[in-house]
Formats: sequence, structure tokens, C-alpha cells
Amino acid sequence: ATIPACKWLGRKRALQLFLLIGILSNFLAMPDVQISESWTLEFIACLIGSIAVSASFAILYLFTSELAPTSHRGMIMSLSSSSARIGSFIGPYVSLLYDITDRRVPLAVFAGATLVMCVAVQLQADTSGKQIPETPKGVELRA
Repeated sequence: ATIPACKWLGRKRALQLFLLIGILSNFLAMPDVQISESWTLEFIACLIGSIAVSASFAILYLFTSELAPTSHRGMIMSLSSSSARIGSFIGPYVSLLYDITDRRVPLAVFAGATLVMCVAVQLQADTSGKQIPETPKGVELRA
């Protein structure tokens, strides 16, 4: 789903679309709705959200590499990969809030973090159909 979305919408808009699906699925998971004996709305919404966030993570790696100039790309990709690991460390601790607080609190925390990411992506330049910069000066010229 990520490749067709990137072709139709461009990388920036496709990334924002999948992030918005992740936000909406977190809010959709908040009400207590039993669909069947073993399925709840929370379970289905969290599955959809997990797929959307995984798709946005894949697009983000592509988008980040296109924003960085060739001379700095390795360092920037290493930094972004390290930042992703920090997020994967924090995730299980936020999910521990299920035991301490209302189950809507971790969903709201994840939705809030995803919203911050969506706004941050909006501030970035769109890279669709543009040359990848070779030097930091090329990044300045593109902006």
C-alpha cells in the first residue's frame, strides 16, 4: 500500500495520510464496543493503526534519505535509526499505563505523539519529482 500511495500522493502526503490513519485509529479504539465474542473495536482499530504506522515508518526512511544531502546522508540515517530505537524502547513503558490508568490514556499518548510527527512532516519540504541534493548548499537552494 505504501508504494501506490507514494506514487499517487507523493511521499510527504502519503506519510501524512498514514499518520492520520494512525491517529484516527487510536481515537476509534477508545470507546468500549464489543463486536463479537472475541473481537472488540479497540482490537480492530489497533490493528489498523499498527499497519498504518508501519507504512508511515517505511515511507519515513525513504523521505528522510531524500531530504539529506549525499555528503551527510549516512550520518543522518544513522541518527534517525537511533531515534527510532529510542521510540521502540519507550513504547512498552507507555503501554504499561494500561495497568495504572484508564486504557484511553496510552491511546491518547500515542495519538498525541503521532500528531506531533504529522505536524513536523508538514514543515518539511516536499521531495517528489526533485533532485536529491548532493551538498548542504543544495539543501539550502532547494528550500
